Amino acid sequence: MAELLEHGEDCTRKPSAESNARLHRKCKERLAKACRNSAYVRFMLDAMSRLGCDVDPDKHFVCEPCDPKLVGGFDHDAKEMFLCENAIYTQSAMENVLTHELIHAYDNCRIKYDPDNVKHLACTEIRAANLSGDCWFSKEAFGRFKFRWRAHQQECVKTRAVKSMLCVRNISKEEAEKVVESVFDACFHDTEPFERIPP
Repeated sequence: MAELLEHGEDCTRKPSAESNARLHRKCKERLAKACRNSAYVRFMLDAMSRLGCDVDPDKHFVCEPCDPKLVGGFDHDAKEMFLCENAIYTQSAMENVLTHELIHAYDNCRIKYDPDNVKHLACTEIRAANLSGDCWFSKEAFGRFKFRWRAHQQECVKTRAVKSMLCVRNISKEEAEKVVESVFDACFHDTEPFERIPP
């Protein structure tokens, strides 16, 4: 699953030939700080541990250069989260990306979903957008200049889930929207491991 920048559409994971040593070091520092200090990241790491899927930051998190339109992703086969060192410029961005990708990892641990099943993919993208803070009103209104009040969370989650699906599957936007709609209610209301949609 891929987490994209706000304006991103081309979502291929394309590491560049050379990694900028300073960006790599900053990424590793932000990652370590998030694992120590972020309430959401620590909550997700503890939730993974309770399921028997302990996360080793040295093994399961990878800082690397990516396509400029990506900020991170979860590699289902490698069971690792990649963090785009050339796109994560702040500590809060690192914490947001980590929380989002840890929800994918949690779903993979909890239900062993089939990454080739578009309904499973849609569900984990809905959950990640809904529970990671991607669609908090403050981010939508002040970061993306979308000032919709009514059903803002639901519309944002649907939009972001569709965009993420288009990053990792060769399907049409119409097909992605149809799949997201078909599983939306159940997946939107599945807030595990949170008691409700944070915060």
